[in-house]
Amino acid sequence: MGIAENTAMSRVSWLDFSEDDRRKMMEVVSLFKLRETRDELGLGSIRNAFAELFFPGTGTMQTRARYFLFVPWIYLELERKRAPSSKLWDRLKYEEVRLIRILKAQGETDGVIGSISGASLTRFPSNIYWLGLQRWGIFRRSFSQSQYHRSLDRFYSRHKALQATDDGEPLDAGQEFNWDPGLPRAPAGFPEDATFSLRPEEAEYLHEKLRLKCRDSMLPFLVETGIPLDRVDFPWMHPALATFPDWLRDRLNHAQHFSEAMYGAALLYNYLLAEMDEREGLADTYRADIDGWRDMLEGRMKSFHKWDVSAFWNLVATHGRIPSLTRQFVNQWLDLVMGNGQVPDIVESKSARKLVQVREVFLKRGRSRFLSKQHRQLWGGSAGSFQLDFRWWVARRLANDIIRGLKGD
Repeated sequence: MGIAENTAMSRVSWLDFSEDDRRKMMEVVSLFKLRETRDELGLGSIRNAFAELFFPGTGTMQTRARYFLFVPWIYLELERKRAPSSKLWDRLKYEEVRLIRILKAQGETDGVIGSISGASLTRFPSNIYWLGLQRWGIFRRSFSQSQYHRSLDRFYSRHKALQATDDGEPLDAGQEFNWDPGLPRAPAGFPEDATFSLRPEEAEYLHEKLRLKCRDSMLPFLVETGIPLDRVDFPWMHPALATFPDWLRDRLNHAQHFSEAMYGAALLYNYLLAEMDEREGLADTYRADIDGWRDMLEGRMKSFHKWDVSAFWNLVATHGRIPSLTRQFVNQWLDLVMGNGQVPDIVESKSARKLVQVREVFLKRGRSRFLSKQHRQLWGGSAGSFQLDFRWWVARRLANDIIRGLKGD
């Protein structure tokens, strides 16, 4: 993967990559548009490790659960019509743009991917949900989206006419399928009248996929509690936390401690920029936020003293590649804020200031906002100044859709 940058603009190009690498890079690019997920201090590898642990198959650009059905329904219709490999991208784009228009016409205002961009959309739902469709067992092959498209001409030549019972069950157990044969059928006339509301049988299907394919994650438990999560801000604040298995509560405990501790570093980073720009009102706001963070951490100091940081590192290391300098930075920050038994005033701490500044300069080099006034002017007053929730806001919405579908709401 090659990245070329200059002070006027940034370009991203891929020299040799897998579909998973491409997805991750596109997700990184999309994060620049989401202030909640900006990674100014290089904590993304740890954040992503926990996100995959808790919510596999999700991504920052996903919006609604029914896209996990919309995409295969569109593809199955294209397969039925024997759309040739050479025409797949054009046919797919046409159908996805059509779906955007129909959802908007149906009054869906929350979660329509491409509601503003329309046909000029950079990433369509089929690409955004592709890895999730594989992870959840809805798309049955290990192909990238491009590989799947290229495979279809050969698939058609091998594929015999599918015979089925009146209930839609395949008769030939050896028949080759790209998509899960158990996928609920699309409503008659789809995509006309499409909305984000899941029918009960659709919600049950997605729930079953989570139980089968993501049983070692938090996703199936979110659905099984049946509790809408609109007012739950973090996964460790779930009202049914006590009913979760020990292994899941242990992972949530690690995630919570990491999120809470490192939140102070994010706030200090933004405070220092406001101070450099002599934006007193903004600096005062961040100072108040830092004071609130400090009070919160002091109130949880007993829990932090019991936190097994070695176990934390063992957990994230088995689910992600954590750079050694990232681990060093986190350990130094944890020692600084917890090492003396009480949380220091990080605004007045020369060590805390230096640690954050050195980390950002190392990561950004000439683009550092501490070194470059030009880049500081692009700051906007907030960058990564939110507490990490590990993609909770995405998973929460998907789970809510499934829960409401199961209830027939």
